[in-house]
Amino acid sequence: MLALLTLGLLFGLFPQSASASATSYTSVPVLMYHYIRVNPDPRDRTGFALSVTPAQFHAQMGYLARNHFNVIPLSKAIAAIRTHRPLPPRSVVLTFDDGYADFYTTAVPEMRRYGFTATDYVVPNLVGRGSFMTWSQVVAADRLGFTIGAHTMNHVALARVSRSRARAEMLQSKQALEQMLGHRVVEFAYPYGSFNGYLAGQARAMGFESAASTMPGAGHQPGELWWLHRQRVSGWTTLAAFARLVGGPWPGAPAAPATPAPPVVTMPKQPAPRPTPIPLYHSKWKSPAGQGPASPLRK
Repeated sequence: MLALLTLGLLFGLFPQSASASATSYTSVPVLMYHYIRVNPDPRDRTGFALSVTPAQFHAQMGYLARNHFNVIPLSKAIAAIRTHRPLPPRSVVLTFDDGYADFYTTAVPEMRRYGFTATDYVVPNLVGRGSFMTWSQVVAADRLGFTIGAHTMNHVALARVSRSRARAEMLQSKQALEQMLGHRVVEFAYPYGSFNGYLAGQARAMGFESAASTMPGAGHQPGELWWLHRQRVSGWTTLAAFARLVGGPWPGAPAAPATPAPPVVTMPKQPAPRPTPIPLYHSKWKSPAGQGPASPLRK
């Protein structure tokens, strides 16, 4: 019943135009990553789920390249969804949540080998702490052509706090990133996928062109841009499962004609992040007893 009421609120807030068909979907997988690392604590099953190893990520990017996927910027997908314009065949979007340092040190070099791009949703008050990117890394990723989106100031479950707190978390994260990057920030993601119709309306009013949720699916309508569906890639995702997520051929199928291996990309050295402990936890997302310590950010 609650889900029906929420959907009713969302559709009431963003009614479809009379000319738009109720079945006019744009199909493009928007993938959601978190860490690109080997999970440091085997007992932490939630941490494992949030962690795609560098070897897995290498295999996934290689799969996309071999099978001629078009890895496009999120902004291009949003424009196509809004106007129902066709996208290149086998289009896919890559997104990363939270702004972890391994995005810059591991994921970015791998993606640049193939000319791929991505969006990383960054939490300003966590920048430079623990396992998160430094500001110099955030700015460097932006200058390399990767998109930086907002993810609140403190990684807050927005639907669980007051409206005034939620608005401040959203707007201030946008403003902080814009000040550091020197240009508009128009992409947002809800921490923990926590949102409602009111927050979707606020995201739109603040000038965000999209607000990503954790709701699964690859079909998108213009009125749903402020609760954008994404496909989760986790530590459990085999290459065969990854192929299903993006709608590609079985990984064991004959490969396309061989092409020269792309060059290895070396990233500029950045100052090491300060080893500051992260005090941020949300009781709902702590690891179950006996499964190791909770990661600071749980989805």
